[in-house]
Amino acid sequence: MMLTKEGWDAAKSYLLSHARPLEQKLFAYHFENGSKEDVVKELVYFQNGDGGFGNSLEPDFRLGVSTPMATTVGLQIAKDLQLEKDHPVVVKAMEYLESAYDAGLETWHAVPSDVNDVPHAPWWHFNKERGFCGVQTTWANPNAEIVGYFHLYQKEYPSLKKWTKRALAELPNLPHPIGHHDFLCYSRLLQNISDDEEAKQEIYASLSQSIHGTVCKDPDQWNNYVAKPLDIAPFPSSPFHEHLKKEVEIQLDAEIHSQHENGYWQPAWSWFGDYEDTWEKAEIEWRGILTLSMLRTLDAYGKIKK
Repeated sequence: MMLTKEGWDAAKSYLLSHARPLEQKLFAYHFENGSKEDVVKELVYFQNGDGGFGNSLEPDFRLGVSTPMATTVGLQIAKDLQLEKDHPVVVKAMEYLESAYDAGLETWHAVPSDVNDVPHAPWWHFNKERGFCGVQTTWANPNAEIVGYFHLYQKEYPSLKKWTKRALAELPNLPHPIGHHDFLCYSRLLQNISDDEEAKQEIYASLSQSIHGTVCKDPDQWNNYVAKPLDIAPFPSSPFHEHLKKEVEIQLDAEIHSQHENGYWQPAWSWFGDYEDTWEKAEIEWRGILTLSMLRTLDAYGKIKK
């Protein structure tokens, strides 16, 4: 099955009329020879003076202040744009992550307790007794991913060997199968390590053992919030594509079929009735993010008729 020209046109129209300017510029960059600098200008809108990212870059929590979690989202985009380690966006973000590290607890906190003072999805609510939000149930999320950005951008950082050792030590402690977001954080770490083959092999082996339990292979469940094949292998170059070839092909067809008549792809979650007015805005933002992501995936797999 292929995404038809009508489906492509509808998706493009939705992005250009409803998505955030960031996703609009990313669409132009990836599909229409748009300017990288134009994307960076929109990305910087979400970056604060301390170098971290906030300002609802992650639409499910509406914090203006910087957080390690939102900063990982900013660095995902920076890596996607192939920004160099000396690019001001990257330098400032890494400086923020250095300053945000809790040396006493040896961790980055995904979000601060301030998240409770702004509209947010229930899973981002900060439990003050436990000292972290609902998303942060293991060390992996977001710590493993953050360690990956130090491998990518600051290989000589003094604590990096210690952090990498911690990441490897935490792997066997994760529940098995490894949870959706923990898997993604370690997968991003894996893809950002370039000069520690032993660590790469250890991470790859552990994730490979879990992947068929982590990924939901039942198409009837893909409208729910589960780890889908394309979450793990959004591109043919993804390190775990070979493990999921059959499932990826099934999901590609399912995603083409599930495109909304107005052109977008719909998030598989909501805020369960909390902050309904804000969720309406966040939902539109997510539609833009997910639609751009799906178009990139379909294009990478050769599934678009333009």
